[in-house]
Amino acid sequence: MQRLGRTTFARDPEVVARALLGTLLVVGDGPTRRVARVVETEAYGGPDDPASHAFRGPTPRCAVMFGPAGVLYVYKSYGLHWCANVVTGPAGVASAVLVRAAELLAPEPGLLRGPGLVTRALGVTGADSGLDCCARDARVFFARDAVGLADADVEATPRVGVSREVERPWRFVVGGHPAASRRPRPPMLKAT
Repeated sequence: MQRLGRTTFARDPEVVARALLGTLLVVGDGPTRRVARVVETEAYGGPDDPASHAFRGPTPRCAVMFGPAGVLYVYKSYGLHWCANVVTGPAGVASAVLVRAAELLAPEPGLLRGPGLVTRALGVTGADSGLDCCARDARVFFARDAVGLADADVEATPRVGVSREVERPWRFVVGGHPAASRRPRPPMLKAT
């Protein structure tokens, strides 16, 4: 497997979010290796993105987002499930890409609909936050997949479940993939 290097992640978050679609997220080694194809991502900026954890600057929770690129940022959402992100951009400027959904390829096929299912199936937890995915011996890393992905297969939509910057088209998804989140519903009009 050809691992993705730091230059892949050292770009703007929306560029990385698009580029990660179709890549493999690999956890572990040997017989315990788990592999999933990334089919949905979301980009998060820093000081210019009110939906980002790093909008107000570094805190103990989001300090990892400030770099370097290629490091995992794992946090617990609503105290229920882990969410895995990879840090992007230059060191010192917070940004990251959330892996929202994936297709489990090994050890058994399956659909991982949502970031909590991704981390649970792959065995990623808060203990992995700060892990360098670009290190040669990394337990968690991204790799190129032999299966290509055409630009026509990718949709860019507003992010899911955010209350700020709701119209920013920073959710990237392999169109029609069964593991992808449903599109947000448009607001209902009230009858007059």
